[in-house]
Amino acid sequence: MKTIDRYILKQLITVTLLGVMSLTLLMLLGQLFKELHTLLVESGAPPTIVFDFIVQVIPFSLTFSVPWGFLTAVLLVYGRLAADNELTSMRMAGLSLWRLSMPAIGMGLALSLLCYYINIEIAPKGKNAMTDLVMKAAMDNPRNLLSAGGGETKLDGVRLYVQGRDGDSLKGVHIYPIDDEGAAKNGMQGFAAMHAKSATIGEFDLKTRMLSLVLYQATIEHVEGTSVNLPMIEEMPLQVHIPIRTRRKMKPNRFTNAEIADELSHWDIARLSDTASMERFEKAASKTQPPIFPCADTLWAAARSDTAYYHSAMDKKTERAFRTEGVQRASFACACFVFSLIGVPLAITARRKDTSTGFALGIMVAAVYFMALVFCELSRKSGGITPFIVLWLPNVLCIAFAVWQHAKAKYRG
Repeated sequence: MKTIDRYILKQLITVTLLGVMSLTLLMLLGQLFKELHTLLVESGAPPTIVFDFIVQVIPFSLTFSVPWGFLTAVLLVYGRLAADNELTSMRMAGLSLWRLSMPAIGMGLALSLLCYYINIEIAPKGKNAMTDLVMKAAMDNPRNLLSAGGGETKLDGVRLYVQGRDGDSLKGVHIYPIDDEGAAKNGMQGFAAMHAKSATIGEFDLKTRMLSLVLYQATIEHVEGTSVNLPMIEEMPLQVHIPIRTRRKMKPNRFTNAEIADELSHWDIARLSDTASMERFEKAASKTQPPIFPCADTLWAAARSDTAYYHSAMDKKTERAFRTEGVQRASFACACFVFSLIGVPLAITARRKDTSTGFALGIMVAAVYFMALVFCELSRKSGGITPFIVLWLPNVLCIAFAVWQHAKAKYRG
């Protein structure tokens, strides 16, 4: 590596580190303020959980702060070199603009590889851990799940609405039965709805995960055909099961690339499976006396449950999002490499202005680029090969624009 490469690269690394740390801090504070009320107030989590939350947010923030910080560094460093006529001196020594861009291009390529690893491995785990952290805080203290203000709380088999709360005293409690997918279903669990003027929260049994409630002046709606019975009960105990979530939400940004491939293979298998046949085999295995294979009915039940889950989660939109997630991550990771190409000619263009112009250009270029990526990501809603092509369009267009800018800046310096 020549002295001039080390000279430029040292400045790029220094400014990039400062930019990434500043932008990560801003994004971290924004995400923290967004979830702080949920963590500390609604879920009643201890303040120490904030540190764990910060650790999980940082990797997710790096996917945006690294490209943005690097572009700002390229604009500031090369803009200062141009303003001080150092680029002119280097080019008079026989170095082309492309040659002078090599330190930025090499660093941009290395950062793109780093961003790709973050996108496919670290960020999904961090995002999923963030959700699990909030969920764990609520599960450890489920009494705080019953929040007031008209918001709904989905528990095992029921949906609750609480109009007001003062400590463990609730005002205006409404309970509706729901099915396994969370949809309202009249007549489940022996009632269509429960309404109570007030209620108190009792103890939570960690072993059985049952939360005790006492409803006062409760009205129970029971539907029989076309008639509706509304018996009034002055005081009624009620236990609600607080389930432990065992599966993550089917969102591709919560899965690593390896996990996405595994989920897609499960989908392909589930598409060919028949839950009715599995249920038949399960019942037949449980009736065999003596059992030929003692665990056969348990295995069939587990297989049926897994297949039913993928049948319920599998739709064309979700499957398409999973299949294009890898392409989207690869395209997004190329931001640093693209910015290394486009940043140098833009920096030379703004060489006669103050250094704050570089920062302003960085914000504008990065904003336009990321907006284009987000817009192209909407192509996931369409079918065929189109999403795989459209997701790369921002990179292709920016590289073409960078080559054109390099040609225009050939005699600038």
